[in-house]
Amino acid sequence: MRPSFVRVTALLGALVVGATTLSAQSLREQTRELRTTAPTHIISVNPFLPLFGYFQGEYEQRVAPQASIAVSGSHTRFEHLYTSVDVKLRLYPQERALEKFGISAGLGYGRVQRRELISCDPIDPTSCNDVNAAVSAPTFAVEAQYQWLLGARRYTAVAIGGGAKRFYLSDERAIGISRVTPTLRLTIGYAF
Repeated sequence: MRPSFVRVTALLGALVVGATTLSAQSLREQTRELRTTAPTHIISVNPFLPLFGYFQGEYEQRVAPQASIAVSGSHTRFEHLYTSVDVKLRLYPQERALEKFGISAGLGYGRVQRRELISCDPIDPTSCNDVNAAVSAPTFAVEAQYQWLLGARRYTAVAIGGGAKRFYLSDERAIGISRVTPTLRLTIGYAF
């Protein structure tokens, strides 16, 4: 009777160890599968700017393990109203494109709208005439950012960053306009 009890116990022990090993392998394979199917595209926007009548959004696509190409657009106000569209090359030093620290350089085209005073009567200040004047020019931008891919399947992208953008305006067209402006980025998006 004892030998059969030992055999049954050994058999049950082998089954438990085998099932545990198979479960661990399948869990490991599932985790590995999630990592190998990393997103290759992100569409993101700043969710707060529309509350104030402005916009910032971006589409980014991985082109190599350490690089991506992005197309971005923004319509924001600093001192004046700035509208621009840019194409950026973004490098990820950790070779995990679309994730973690990235630096980018971009070329684009922008428009600056400002208010200009045309004439004022010194006696009657209500007679001042002002018009909106707009100038357009090519732009160059640099930016540093950090981007997280959140969730088990990493579908949610959150990015924060900042940099600077230069508007290439002539001296006579740039009167009263800052040719170099700061850029800030806080976007939430969908990774696929």
